[in-house]
Formats: sequence, C-alpha cells, structure tokens
Amino acid sequence: MTTPSQAAWNRFADQLKDIGEKIVGPIGARSPRERADGFRYLASLIAGGHELEMEADRAHPVLARAFTPIRSFVGDGPDTLYHEAKLDESLCYELTVRRGDDIFFSIVVYASDDDGMRSMASFLIDKDIAFEEDNGDQVATIHISAERPEGATNWLKLEAKQPFIMTRQYFPECVIEVDKGKYRAAIMNIECLNDVPPPAQYAAADLSAGLDRLVAFMHDTVDAGLGVSAIVGMSNIEYDSDAHSTPTRIGADGQLAVEEEEHEEYSPDEVFELIDPKVVANNLPGPGIGYSGVSFKLAADETILIEGKDVPCRYWSCQVFDNYLQAGDYRHYPVAINNRQAVYDEDGSFRIYASGENPGVKNWISTEGRHRGQVVLRTLLAETDLLPEMSVIKTADIPEYDRV
Repeated sequence: MTTPSQAAWNRFADQLKDIGEKIVGPIGARSPRERADGFRYLASLIAGGHELEMEADRAHPVLARAFTPIRSFVGDGPDTLYHEAKLDESLCYELTVRRGDDIFFSIVVYASDDDGMRSMASFLIDKDIAFEEDNGDQVATIHISAERPEGATNWLKLEAKQPFIMTRQYFPECVIEVDKGKYRAAIMNIECLNDVPPPAQYAAADLSAGLDRLVAFMHDTVDAGLGVSAIVGMSNIEYDSDAHSTPTRIGADGQLAVEEEEHEEYSPDEVFELIDPKVVANNLPGPGIGYSGVSFKLAADETILIEGKDVPCRYWSCQVFDNYLQAGDYRHYPVAINNRQAVYDEDGSFRIYASGENPGVKNWISTEGRHRGQVVLRTLLAETDLLPEMSVIKTADIPEYDRV
C-alpha cells in the first residue's frame, strides 16, 4: 500500500520529469554541453527550492541566502549578496539591519496579483533609509506591514498575495571575497510582531504542499531563465558575417533540431508564442538597476568586443550568462568585470573582450568556452544610460594597444 507521504514523493518525482522536458524543449538546450548544464541546473534548483520555498514559514520567516557560488538562477550577479524571506500579507514584521561594507543596499517587497504576475510592491534604497550611527556602523529598523505603524521612520508596505522580501548588497569585488572575510556583510534579522504559535507537528499534508511549492518554484524559475534568454536572443550581437550564426528551428515534422549546426531562426512571433508573459515580470527586477544585453553565438577563433564609456553611477558590471540565465562559474573564472576593476582610456572609454581563453588583454571576461549565451551590462543608479556597442571579431584582430 502506498502511504500518503510516499504518494506525494512519487508525484514529485514524476513532476521532475516534466520539468526536465523544458531543458530539451524548443527554447532549451541545443548541444550536449547545454543539456548537461541544464540538468545540473535543475539539481541546484531542487536544493534552492527546498530552502527558499519548501521550508518557508511565512509566520516565522528566516532570511536565506538566495544565490551562492554554486547556485545561480534568474540573472544574479557575482558581486551581490541576495537574501530572501517569505512573508504573510496579514502579518506585521520588523527587519533590523547593521550595514556592512557594501557599496549599495536595497530591500524590495515582491508580491503577486490574482493571475500570478509578480511585481515590486514597495522598496527602499540605502539613500532613502534613515540609518543611525552605532559604534561607527549604520543601523536601521524597518517595519513591514499593510499599514504604516505610528511613529515608524522606515516602512515597507505589504500588499497583494504571497509577498516576500529580497535584500541586495553590492560589493566592490566578487562575494567570494565577502565569504573570505575581506568585506563585512550586513547583519540582518527579521521577526514577526504578531503572536503566532509555532507550526503544528509536520504531517503528510505538509510534505505534499511543500513539494508542490518546490515544483512550482522550479517551473517558474526555468521558464523565467529560458524565456528571458529567448527574448534577449532576438537581439543578436553584430557580426561582420553571419557564417557562424546558428539559430534554432523546429522541423516540418514538429521536432526540434538539437545540434547547433542544424538550426534556423525563429521569428519573433514564434518566440513570444513559446513564452509565458509572466516570465519577464517574474524575473525579479530591482530598484535603481538598469540592464542592457544581447545574445551571442561564438566560434572558437572569435571574441566578443564590448565598447563603451564610463558613466556616473554607483556601480556597473559586464557579465556573461548561459542559456538558463545562470551566472558563470565565478569560483574559477573571471565571468564578470565591474567599473572598479575595468581599465579605461584617458577619456573614460573602455573595451572589454569576452572569449573562451584569455587573449592577453587588459579587460577580459570568460565565456568558459560556451558557444552560446548572453552578455549583459547592469548599472546601479546611473545618471545617464550606459550604451555599449557589441560586436564579434576575430581574436587575431584584437589591436595591440589593448594587449598586455
């Protein structure tokens, strides 16, 4: 006899197969490497969804680290610490913050409407938070509730359904340096102010509901990554020749041609028909953050050239993502460069090169040998738009003045 708990687990296992079909679906993997990356990605989402969704207790929230050096999704940045906590719109909370060595701090309340469309319900950026000094540190208390408490200096409004908060801390370097102790992360704690008893004894129904939340998280996350990548893919990087262009096609028999060399391009209408419109809205946009990016398809003897000019801003970075909108492996490769690390000309101009191997240049980011992906620039509180020009050139044609 199958017990209720076993039945819940069996259903979860079957649903994992359905999610796996997206990896090899029309906007999914196109090569053996992308398929291996894709299923590895799903395994990381199981781990992330267990902590962020399955075990979430909205009445007794815990700030969990959403992304780590081995867990990446929906376009996270290597220089940023992200923490998340699920909340209940009917309850009141208090978040305490002792700020660390970040160069930008924000907290956002996200919530969903009746159709599941997620948006920013409210937010605070560091410059708008009333901090107090305590032994040289900046400390603040932020109230989070449907109505503003009397006398509250810092307040975030809770509204709509299934709200959660996300905090972002940007640093001058990769968060691995934070983990090593070079920079201090903020000390944060969130507490529910209502008198809510601890949860009842865990039961089969709790397991079933938790696994359902985990599956929904995985579906939404995979859809967001692949959907945004497909939309960005309609803005292809400029080539002198399209000889190396390898877009996708579905054959006359309705089957996807999965190997890169065999693809033809979807029309924009066909791409949008494959994508749920919620995926862009649900991709967690943040306040003060701007993005620009294109897709690339790269041959072994080619390099991506990103040209631009520095703009007044709190921070900008240039980063490579894969087809699932995962950050590259920043444990082992320089997959991003920021405005504090880039080398500039006297007039503030810069040229960044992205390729599988370092061609010996001043500003290099690694594609980790991927033939397909996205190059994305993000800005924080930019006074003017950062408008880069991107093209693909032969590695041999990199000018000597950019070589070291």
